[in-house]
Amino acid sequence: MTVGLRPVTLDDCDLLAGWKDQELLRKMSTGLDTIITGENQREDIERSLQSVDEDYKLIWTDQAIGYIRINWIDDDHKFAWLRFGLGRQRGRGYGYEALRLYLNRLFEGETVRVEAEVYAFNKPSLALLTKLGFKVEGCKRKAHFEQGQYADVYVLGLLKEEYK
Repeated sequence: MTVGLRPVTLDDCDLLAGWKDQELLRKMSTGLDTIITGENQREDIERSLQSVDEDYKLIWTDQAIGYIRINWIDDDHKFAWLRFGLGRQRGRGYGYEALRLYLNRLFEGETVRVEAEVYAFNKPSLALLTKLGFKVEGCKRKAHFEQGQYADVYVLGLLKEEYK
């Protein structure tokens, strides 16, 4: 199945809220204590659409299945911080295909580096990023606390010249 990307719009707030409010996605990204609503997603999308330092895309097959989002870390848009998530279509290779499509576009331009952070217990995202060529550059020890437990956070980076 073909994977594509399209810009996120305000009409996507309930869809994104539905995905991001899934317990697994909250655990793997924002934390279980995070409150996700259609309204706070609408506000988040509005901020994103007004920002020149952010890019927010929906991942598509025959329907919307996830998102990819970057924040530019520098004014020249050479260094990006990556976030992504899939709704219920995990484990089928769609995330890999969508991220390859997105990274191809970034590295064809002026982007020099893309980085991401992954909780140590998020083995699927760690494996996916590693498969794409990201390198673990460090570990922020006990940098996440939730439900009485600390978790390490891995910092990963991918350089333009390393990308396959």
